[in-house]
Amino acid sequence: MLSVNTNTTNLFLHRQQTANANQLSTTFARLSSGMRINSAADDAAGLQISNRMTSQISGLSVAQRNANDGISIAQTAEGALEEVTNVLFRMRDLSLQASNGILSNDDKDALNKEFSQLKQELTRINETTTFGGKQVFNQTDSIGSGGADEAERNILNVLQSGVLAESEDIIQSVLGLTGDGADFKINLENIDGASGVLASVSYLAPAGTELMMNIDLDDFSTLDGDKTKQLKSTLLHEMTHAVMANQMDLASTPTWFREGTAEAVSGADDRVASDIANFGVAAIKAELNGIFGNTSAPTSTGIEIAGVYSGGYIAMRYLEDKIGSAGIQNFMAALAGGQTFDAALNSTTSYANEAALQTEMMAGTVFEDFITANINTANADNGAFGGLDADGGSSREETIVGANGNNTTANFTAYFVKGDDDTDPNDFTSGTNYAATGLNQVLLADYESELSGPKETTQFQIGANADETIKMLVGGFSSDNLGLSGIDLVADSQSAIASIDDALGYVNDQRASLGAFSNRLDHAINNLSNIESNITASRSRIQDTDFAQETSKQTALQIQQQAITALLSQSQSLPQIALALIG
Repeated sequence: MLSVNTNTTNLFLHRQQTANANQLSTTFARLSSGMRINSAADDAAGLQISNRMTSQISGLSVAQRNANDGISIAQTAEGALEEVTNVLFRMRDLSLQASNGILSNDDKDALNKEFSQLKQELTRINETTTFGGKQVFNQTDSIGSGGADEAERNILNVLQSGVLAESEDIIQSVLGLTGDGADFKINLENIDGASGVLASVSYLAPAGTELMMNIDLDDFSTLDGDKTKQLKSTLLHEMTHAVMANQMDLASTPTWFREGTAEAVSGADDRVASDIANFGVAAIKAELNGIFGNTSAPTSTGIEIAGVYSGGYIAMRYLEDKIGSAGIQNFMAALAGGQTFDAALNSTTSYANEAALQTEMMAGTVFEDFITANINTANADNGAFGGLDADGGSSREETIVGANGNNTTANFTAYFVKGDDDTDPNDFTSGTNYAATGLNQVLLADYESELSGPKETTQFQIGANADETIKMLVGGFSSDNLGLSGIDLVADSQSAIASIDDALGYVNDQRASLGAFSNRLDHAINNLSNIESNITASRSRIQDTDFAQETSKQTALQIQQQAITALLSQSQSLPQIALALIG
């Protein structure tokens, strides 16, 4: 019985000694490594979490270095642009000096020599500014001297101000028509001199494809308040043509209808007042009466123009007065559905055909009486469909009022044609293969109307995870990029001043962007450091050894180990003691 009990005791003590040794081994490992988790067996979930945190902490550290690199490259670029600014200041001074009337061409040529050297220095700075062997600035000279075309930029500013999309909104509201997403190209040309054709829309009939709006640079080379108002009204007029051409066989409709509808959408009381003053109501009536049914009425003389535009406008106002705004939309829908002009009138109005409308309007003094009763050229309203005089709506002094912030068309894919010399009458027609003639087109929404060009993109990884990046964009600053390569102080020093002012504005904008980018990176670094600090503290709580706890545990285990060893020794001597007592 004694032997059995002794063996049991020894086995128990051995198990305790083994367990104690294992715990001491774990404690020694934690104290020696400083880590609470030295293997997955210590804490499987904790190991997974701490490793994920370690990966993030390491990534955050790299991200901070990357962000500091970004600040350095931005400062390098900004320093170069500071010198570019100084060069432009000197070039501007030379341009002002060359504009002085007391200087001869030889004197200006002497100034031009330094000017040319400074242009070369701009290009050299653009090419040789590097960071770690990488060129900082874009090297694509895609702007050229045309980039400093003030008229182009001013007109494009208006085009991108929402006027095209707002025009579409108005056309849909009063005519019920919208574009179908077709390509719509915009081109600037010196068409026929000032005060001629302001703009026009061409297209491939009858499908209404290859839409092209041509705007006359001769009429809008400078834009003051009145010119801007005229341009907006012109754009609404031409957008009406574009939408109608896209939705119906517009070429098969009478000329007075095409132009009269566009005038009625934009408002034409001022034109009517001027034409009545110049030609009289009777002459306009007679001219309009003579072109009813004509799909290509002449517009060569003043009275012919008045008959088509003012006469057409009055006729459309008359028709709208008879059938209402809903009737106009129904009539337009019938045309868009493929009906002929006469068939559309017959199916949506009380008029059997165009001739019936003509007969009624031209009978007696109906035309004159309608003008007296409905065309009020003395008030502020411009007579546009939907406005006060036409429909009892709100007064419209200007139809385009800035009600749409879209910088392109809403229902067409709008492009701006660029790269031509703006003088060739054959390069702004529908169906032109622009690529074949060396021209190009850019989406209107992407065109930057300020002096600009392609930008060098440098991407910085500023996060611990994929796709946590920001981009620094820096344009080129060669003389070509800045639109200064073609400037000659002898030929035109005044244009040089304006072009350099444009270039300075471009450079200043880039410098401001670089400063803002650097400040952003400073904030990014501060945030990354904060995240890293807090995650490191959290990982420490999961992964690091609690030395006080482990030391205390070690001491307890060592005492237990000594006690177990002593007990094992005593247990082994018990049988001998018992035998001695028996014997």
